[in-house]
Amino acid sequence: MKKISQKFIYAASLISLAAVGCGGSGGKGSTVTSPGTYALTVTSVNPVSGLPLTVSPADINSAGASGAPAPVTDLSLIYNAGTAVTLTAPASTGSGAFVAWVGCDSTTGYACSVTMSASKSVEVEYAGVSSITIVPTTLSVAAGGSVQIPFVVNGYGMCANPTDPTQPSIPCAGSPVSFSPSLPDGVTGSPGSIDQATGVYTPDPTNPASSVNVTVQSTISSQITAVVLIELQQ
Repeated sequence: MKKISQKFIYAASLISLAAVGCGGSGGKGSTVTSPGTYALTVTSVNPVSGLPLTVSPADINSAGASGAPAPVTDLSLIYNAGTAVTLTAPASTGSGAFVAWVGCDSTTGYACSVTMSASKSVEVEYAGVSSITIVPTTLSVAAGGSVQIPFVVNGYGMCANPTDPTQPSIPCAGSPVSFSPSLPDGVTGSPGSIDQATGVYTPDPTNPASSVNVTVQSTISSQITAVVLIELQQ
């Protein structure tokens, strides 16, 4: 066996120490926490980055401190365990109006509150959709007729007003949802058509299917969907 030189061992040790010291504290995907601290990851949708936020209190690295530049998404904040944090987003951006915070312990208007009992992730969304619900989930339509999909966006209607939920809507930047009719497994015929502006479904008059699934999907957050089954009355 060849004898390993002391110079080689010393160089390898320096490389190992340098690798340990390369961990960041605020970059995306590089958050390092110490015992007794947790990471709060904050992202945004529409815009997906660069959104300025007000943070209270500042984190242990002084992000959000008075007089410092406003933290912008994507960002990772580090807090001592048990810290109550409030994040406040702007009322609107160039993309449109505020829609919702997702992942918070509680929300009030444009503010998101979390208590750092664990590492957490929250997201603020603009001119988009945080939830879609459809009640009932099965509808019927007569041959030659049509039916409107009874979907609700963000719990209050199209683009909810965060400061006054009794007011059903505020202007949106474009259509917040899209509709896709498709045939369930084993069903034949045409899926028919749907008006993308109103959500009104109309069976194909020449070759209607006995049942159709209509998926309502957020135009910004593709993972947010709801499905309704529409059955044709014979």
